[in-house]
Amino acid sequence: MSAARQASVLRRKTRAVREGSDPRIMSPVKALRLSLARAADTLFDLTLTVATVEQRRIEPGEIEGILGDEGLFLLLEGAGGARGALRLDPALVAGLIEVQTIGHVLPGAVRPRPPTRTDAAMVAPLVDAALAGFDAEIAAAHPRQPPRGFRYGDRVEDGRALALLMTAAEFDLFRVTVDLAQGRRSGRLDLLLPPAPSAVRRPTGGVTAEQPAEAGPDLARVALAAPALLDVVLARLNLPLRAAMALRPGDRLELPLGCLGAAQIVDRAGHVVAEGRLGRREGWRALRLSGPAEDAAPPPAPEPLADGVD
Repeated sequence: MSAARQASVLRRKTRAVREGSDPRIMSPVKALRLSLARAADTLFDLTLTVATVEQRRIEPGEIEGILGDEGLFLLLEGAGGARGALRLDPALVAGLIEVQTIGHVLPGAVRPRPPTRTDAAMVAPLVDAALAGFDAEIAAAHPRQPPRGFRYGDRVEDGRALALLMTAAEFDLFRVTVDLAQGRRSGRLDLLLPPAPSAVRRPTGGVTAEQPAEAGPDLARVALAAPALLDVVLARLNLPLRAAMALRPGDRLELPLGCLGAAQIVDRAGHVVAEGRLGRREGWRALRLSGPAEDAAPPPAPEPLADGVD
């Protein structure tokens, strides 16, 4: 992947973070948490708790690999012919079927079986209610944003077939982990929606109208779109060259105690621009800034490596 391509991907993903991480507004993540819990309680008298939500932006070519080939795959239809997708894993499907057929969620492992159209029909009311609630929560916080209008469309055989039906240039992926019935069952769903269109208010003959935001030679817009590649450094370890060459996926490295609270943000030249504490927020990996760049210590010079290699 070229440097320009990497920068483009980074800009899209960081823009999605900026749009959904402000704690003062109703973000899509918060709206999804509330709508899922409310829909399960209203329809099935089921306690559904959202444990984590991961949001990121992806391209159509990534859909099949991300969704995999297990679970119930649903095509979503929205306003203006827009299409979205939803995948529910077998554990979540089983829990939703159980609460509707025997009145409660069974504990224990789920016996694998192919999903059916009956499964899709029984899950569809929850899907429609959750998506309608999602629209309502967003509309309450952003009255000028039109509702997306997504609802259950059809069952699809697998992730590959679903990916072929997607028509947008990119999608917001919401990966949601939920607990059913006070933790009796845990499951996951993946929701794919085209990015919501942004709108700005522009005067039209003395009347304020809604129009899509247009690109222009605005300094702030150009600055926000410029690539800024930063790395978070938890610790620096010195290893013999032989040990470093022998590292494989899954190997564990011992980090200093307390390194999460003393993370450093460095630029591509190795300059420390800030310090912070690494943690999580609404399912995202997050860094809370704790010190300015002027107070941050420069990276220590590496010590000579063992085995006679400098």
